[in-house]
Amino acid sequence: MAKSFFRNITDQITGGISKTTDVQIVQAVNHFEDEHSKLLKFRREFDKYTQAILLFDNASFRFFDFMRSLTDSSWPHQSTVDQLCVDIGRTRNEHLQHLNKQTISNINISLDAFEKMKGRIVEQCRIQHDYDKTRKQYQTSLKREEQIKIDRIKNEIDQLKSALNLINCELREDLGKFHLDLQNHHRKTIIDLFGTHGDFYRNSYKLCSYFVERLRGNPSMNSANTNNNNNNDNDNEHDSEKEIQSSTDDSNKKKPDCISLSQPKRTYKILHEAHVIHDYEAENEDELNLVKGEYISIISFYNEEDNIRDEGWEYAEKSDGTIGLFPVNFAVRLYDNEEKQ
Repeated sequence: MAKSFFRNITDQITGGISKTTDVQIVQAVNHFEDEHSKLLKFRREFDKYTQAILLFDNASFRFFDFMRSLTDSSWPHQSTVDQLCVDIGRTRNEHLQHLNKQTISNINISLDAFEKMKGRIVEQCRIQHDYDKTRKQYQTSLKREEQIKIDRIKNEIDQLKSALNLINCELREDLGKFHLDLQNHHRKTIIDLFGTHGDFYRNSYKLCSYFVERLRGNPSMNSANTNNNNNNDNDNEHDSEKEIQSSTDDSNKKKPDCISLSQPKRTYKILHEAHVIHDYEAENEDELNLVKGEYISIISFYNEEDNIRDEGWEYAEKSDGTIGLFPVNFAVRLYDNEEKQ
């Protein structure tokens, strides 16, 4: 709904001496316009916010990938560090996808409500315009003393006036209810936003704190540890794993699995993230199913033979850990300095 739409509506409602004016509706429509402008700004600010998250996530991928190179592969827990970096990246990816899907859905619900209410305002404008036009014809006929036209137009005026009074009454109530419903939806959006952030930070904390507690008490970190330390480590590991498992009830999306020393070392590195711009249905078992709007990580295997693929295809990892091929023209790379249009 462009600004000009509301300006035209206001002009038609207020008009000049020859036009009917309903002050309460004029004020409500002006408020309606302000709320719509605010919603559009919210969508723009959210786009900027998610872009900033993407920039930070890309920097995180590079930073943690470098951190993994600080320790030698001879360290028994190198694979644990590798897996933690993978889990942190996956947690961030899932958080962004869930945040984007949830918030855009809430914004679209509000925009749809604005479009429906806009239709009601346009209908009121049309009836008011017809009423004012007929009233002007009636006044002209009175001056010319055209009795036949006077009687016919008088009947039309009565019908239009009745319709105008009815829609004005309904519109005043509808605009008031619209504002209350919109406020309730905004409150839900705010709660959803903070809830999603809370789930993300809580699970990130559990991943990292479990890793730190586990390795601080591990014999490979301190040669003075005894068998009792090992037993305590096992107990702490059991408690921590139960705690991480219980966190899955706090969010409606899949959480990363807890870190396990038995997990194999990652065989690939993450190059960068990409944004899917078209749906894609896998035609072969080694291909990925893609959904427009989701984010994927472009990867490269350490073993160059595993990177063999046809031209125009790349390997990628989805947020659920699935790895496969996809056509490159179905996603766009997210650069550090990229700006959304």
